[in-house]
Amino acid sequence: MSETALTGKVRAPRKLVAGLVLLALALFVAWAVRGLEQGTPQFMGPAMFPRWLAIAIGLSGLALIVASLVSEGERLERLSFRGPLFIGAGLALFALTIRDFGLAVAGPLATIVSGFATAEVRPKEIVVFAVVMTAASIALFHYMLDLAMPILIIPGTSVNL
Repeated sequence: MSETALTGKVRAPRKLVAGLVLLALALFVAWAVRGLEQGTPQFMGPAMFPRWLAIAIGLSGLALIVASLVSEGERLERLSFRGPLFIGAGLALFALTIRDFGLAVAGPLATIVSGFATAEVRPKEIVVFAVVMTAASIALFHYMLDLAMPILIIPGTSVNL
């Protein structure tokens, strides 16, 4: 092992931050499901999947933290709020529109707004992607899984699919 690794000097700051974020996420999920039943592999409880996923994410975070000390990596860049802002706005719009307008409106709206999280967005491509993904979501959730989910609601009319 190199002297840098033994002294604990961070050689890959980006990996360190990513590892710390994953570890914090894992700890939050573990805390959030602490009161739920684990169950068994034959009879899974509501905490089994989130708890084991949190363990996997936490181990990945620890691996990134160790890797940040032993291997060279990228430096931290200037923090950009564009991505989180547009992704958060897309999620909020979906939550605010799904019950009143249905998936046919909420899906494309959320996808298009979230697509602007990158400066490299191409408006025509994101619209096509939004329509295709919404159609696939409707096919999956409404027709294949038969979930009670509003597809299209037009307020003030009798349209309520």
